[in-house]
Amino acid sequence: MTLEKSLQTLEGRQEHRIVPGLDRISRHLSLLGYPHRNFRSIHVAGTNGKGSTCAILESALRAAGYKTGFYLSPHLESPRERVRVSGEWISEEDFKRLLEKILRLDPEQELTYFEILTSLAFQYFSEEKIDVAIVETGLGGRLDATNVIEKPLASVITSIDFDHTNWLGNTLQEIAREKAGIIKKDCAVFCPRLPEAALYSIQTRTESLGAPLNIVETSWAVKKIDWGKNSQILETPWGEEAKLTLLGSSQGRNAALAWAVLSYLNQNQDLKISHADVQRGLALVSWPGRFEVLSAPDGKTAILDGAHNPEAMRNFSSTWAQSPWAKTEALWVIGMMRDKDIYSSLKSLPQEARSIIAVSPLHPRAARSADLAKIAREVFPLARVCEANNLEQSLDICQNQGWETLVVCGSLYLVDWARKSLAKRGFKNGEK
Repeated sequence: MTLEKSLQTLEGRQEHRIVPGLDRISRHLSLLGYPHRNFRSIHVAGTNGKGSTCAILESALRAAGYKTGFYLSPHLESPRERVRVSGEWISEEDFKRLLEKILRLDPEQELTYFEILTSLAFQYFSEEKIDVAIVETGLGGRLDATNVIEKPLASVITSIDFDHTNWLGNTLQEIAREKAGIIKKDCAVFCPRLPEAALYSIQTRTESLGAPLNIVETSWAVKKIDWGKNSQILETPWGEEAKLTLLGSSQGRNAALAWAVLSYLNQNQDLKISHADVQRGLALVSWPGRFEVLSAPDGKTAILDGAHNPEAMRNFSSTWAQSPWAKTEALWVIGMMRDKDIYSSLKSLPQEARSIIAVSPLHPRAARSADLAKIAREVFPLARVCEANNLEQSLDICQNQGWETLVVCGSLYLVDWARKSLAKRGFKNGEK
């Protein structure tokens, strides 16, 4: 089977098919000899911020000399991107080999897309004899396939807000209860200061399991921002400055949360991470598609952000308001999944938006551009809102309008599409 055929077979499992539960993945992993028991893990859940926090943790541990595994979702370019060892994507050959093995063990096609990739990641990490894996949940926590992890070094919950309410519940307390499902007996737990309703669920879970709860009260302060190079200078708890190659108003909170986990590992586990290791990791971390700034030779700027729910949109808007582009003539290209709270997400965007193009991302769950445009006209009654059949058409429309800054936000599937299309049009990331 070629890699292309393997990927087609994987896609045939329908990524949009969500079937929560641990029975299928548990039975499957038992056939493989429980590969997830062969390495140590840090398990991370949360509505938003978990990807950035995971990326910071992984980069710092790698800077400290450890062989890391990193399992993330969703991907921007390829499913191979979700499974990394020491910062490198799994090879095409290893991806194909492990995928074929999984499919042979699943003749009834019971495993979901996410369960297949979870199995693939855990097998690969076991084979590679990694020192520690950073494992990001897909949806929720309690019934997420990654929750077969039995005794993590630490459980991390990055934020709690409304998302996937049809699966996780309609209140912060219910959503937090599902996220807190990753907490295990006697294992340390880390989270920022959360809304009281959410914190109640987490505290109830930690107390019942005797799991020490560490609430990170403060964010790292931002000293300076280099907008064009996608980086900012943060003040560390030890009184020095550290360069973080991520933009965003919430990144100081993510850095503080990651540092709390790293400090715990340094003091209570046999993982030694120095201040210098953390600073090197922060300076090398890469997490595309989160307030990512691209520049074109003609001086125009594009900003990409996979803000896909109300909290993420609020974080994006906060960063946008601080940026030098907030006062420029901006054109907004927006695409979202139909199962998201589109109205509340758009209400969280800067209300001064005046030119909006609604587009449907390349995904079975994508909202139709006409439906998105209808909501945008309601939220932004003074804006000029139009529809595009696809991103390429929207970029062609952009060329015929006067603008200084192009903003592409919403689904990460749209951001991936935009990154590739804009690269062909001469836009480059200024980080390097």
